[in-house]
Amino acid sequence: MAGGLAKMMKEAQKLEKRLEEVRKRLVEMTVEGSSGGGAVTITRNGQRDVLKVSVDPSVLEDGDAEMLEDLLLSALRDAKQKSDELASSEMSKVT
Repeated sequence: MAGGLAKMMKEAQKLEKRLEEVRKRLVEMTVEGSSGGGAVTITRNGQRDVLKVSVDPSVLEDGDAEMLEDLLLSALRDAKQKSDELASSEMSKVT
């Protein structure tokens, strides 16, 4: 029985090490979410951190703050979804 427990603990440690490696890789992986046909682009890493926000200058010409806010929210949601999918995909390779 003790041998079985030791084996399980060893396997758990291996799994934890692989998960930590994936977490480190996810920090370096990026995805982009966009809206308005690319007028607003958000770059996130696999840990869901926002790294960059890009706004096409043409969006600012109208001075429509509400439209810009909507585009930003939409791009953030798109980037979050892609970041979540990336993280899920990478984690599933380990588990």
